[in-house]
Amino acid sequence: MSPASQHPPSTPSTPAATGDGFTVTEDVDGGRFLLHRDGELVGYAEYHHHDGSVVVPHVETLIQHRGQGYGAKLMDGLLDIVRSDDRRVTPLCGFAAGHIRDNPRLHDLLR
Repeated sequence: MSPASQHPPSTPSTPAATGDGFTVTEDVDGGRFLLHRDGELVGYAEYHHHDGSVVVPHVETLIQHRGQGYGAKLMDGLLDIVRSDDRRVTPLCGFAAGHIRDNPRLHDLLR
C-alpha cells in the first residue's frame, strides 16, 4: 500500500482539533482520516462505508512518530468527526477496536 503522504485530502471534512497542534481531517475521496501535527502528516486511518457504518480496517502512525500516543489522538479525532456527523463505527483494526473497548464513553459509537 502506498504511503498516506501520496494521497493528499481532496475533499476534507471540518477538522477535529485534538490539542497540542494536532488536527484530524477526513479525506472523503481517499477514504482516510488524517492526523497532522503542526501541518505534518503523522498518521492515518483507512476506512470505507458499509451498511451505514464507518468501517476502519487499518490505523497507522508513520514509523518516525510511533510510540508517542499519536494513534490514540487519531482515534479520538476520528471518533469526534464520526459522532458530530451522527455516524457509527465498525473497528476491524485491533488497535481501533481496543481504543474503543478501553474507553466506555465511546461505546455508543459502535455499530
